[in-house]
Amino acid sequence: MSPTRYHRARRRGIRSGNALLEFVLTLPIIIFMTGVTIYMAMAMLTKQQAVVEARYHLWHAASGPWTPMKLEGWAPTGNLPDPSGGDMPRGSGEELERLYPEVFKPALDATTNFLARDYANRIWGNLPGRQHTHAERSFQSQGVMWNFIDHTATSDHYRDTSPWHFFDLDAWKIARTGPCKAIFEAFRDNLPATVAPHFKPTRDDIYNRWWHANDILSDEARIGSGGVVTAQ
Repeated sequence: MSPTRYHRARRRGIRSGNALLEFVLTLPIIIFMTGVTIYMAMAMLTKQQAVVEARYHLWHAASGPWTPMKLEGWAPTGNLPDPSGGDMPRGSGEELERLYPEVFKPALDATTNFLARDYANRIWGNLPGRQHTHAERSFQSQGVMWNFIDHTATSDHYRDTSPWHFFDLDAWKIARTGPCKAIFEAFRDNLPATVAPHFKPTRDDIYNRWWHANDILSDEARIGSGGVVTAQ
C-alpha cells in the first residue's frame, strides 16, 4: 500500500472513530429530545380533547334555556354575576360591552328618576350575554424523569350571544323587583297563598297575567306539598 493510500485510510478510520464518539456523547440529548417529542405529542392530543370537550358542552348548553334571572333580593351594585348562574352569567360579555355606549348609557343619561335608572340597571343585569365552559384533562407520561412537567391540559371556551327571546328577558318579572315592587308587594300582602279557595283561581290569574309570577306560584305549590325551595 502506498503511503498516500495509507494516510487516507488512516484518516477515514479516525473520522469513523470520532463519529461514534460524538454519537455516544449526544445520545443523552437524543433520548431527552425523543422523550420531549413524545410528551409534547401526548400533551397536544390531550389539549385538543379538552378543547373539543369544552366546545361540545358550550354549544350543547347554547341550545337550552338560560339561567334564572336575578329577581327578588338582587341588588345592582357592582353588577356581579349571579352565583347560581354557573357557566352562563347574565349581563356580561363582549356583545353587551359593545352595546353599553351605544344603547344603555344614552338611555340611562336621559333620566334622573331613581326608579327608572334602577329598572334600567336591573334589565341590563338580567340580559343573557356570555356563556363559558371549562374542561380539564390529564395524561400519564412514561418514566419518572418527566414528572417535573405538568400533565394537565385545560381549556376555557367563551361564546357571546345577542339573540334574546321573551323567556330569556321578562320585563314584567324585573319590574316587580324594581319600580313596581311596592305595588307587587301590596298584592302579595293582601292576596296571600291562603286566600279562600273560591278566590284562589282569580288570585293566581292576577299573578300570572300582571306579574308573570308563575315561578312564585310554583314555589308556593312545592312548599304546600312539603318540598324545599332554595333562594334564587
